[in-house]
Amino acid sequence: MKSEITISELAKLMNVSVHQIRYFEEKGVLQPAYTDHNQYRMYSMDQVYQLAHILLLRKLRVPVQSIKDCMTSYSADQYRQLLQHSLREIDAELQRLQELQQFIKKVLHEQQSFSSQPNPYQIKRRDDTYLAR
Repeated sequence: MKSEITISELAKLMNVSVHQIRYFEEKGVLQPAYTDHNQYRMYSMDQVYQLAHILLLRKLRVPVQSIKDCMTSYSADQYRQLLQHSLREIDAELQRLQELQQFIKKVLHEQQSFSSQPNPYQIKRRDDTYLAR
C-alpha cells in the first residue's frame, strides 16, 4: 500500500474538488507532505487527517483564516471558543429559518382561505366624499 497519494487521489478520497484543495494550499491552511520530482503534490496520512479537520470546520462555517489560525496557534480554550461561536451562529440561523417557516405557513393559510371564498372580490359602494380647501 502506498504511503502517499496525489492531489487528485486525495480529492477523490475526501469527496472534494482538486480546486478546493489548491485553495486551502494557497491560503496556507494545508500543505502537501512534499512535491515529487515530476511536480506532483504528494500527501501523507497526516494531510488526510488535516484536510478532514479543515472540512469539519468549514462545515461549521468557520472562515478559512480562522482555520489557519486555529491549526497553527490556538490553545484548547481558543478552539472551544471558536466552536461555541459557531454554535451560536447556527442557533441564530435556525431561529431565522423557523421564523421564515412560520411566515410561509401563514401566507399559505391566508392564500387558502382567500381562494376558498365563493367570490373573493366584491365591489362596495361608498358615499361621495368632498374635500374642503
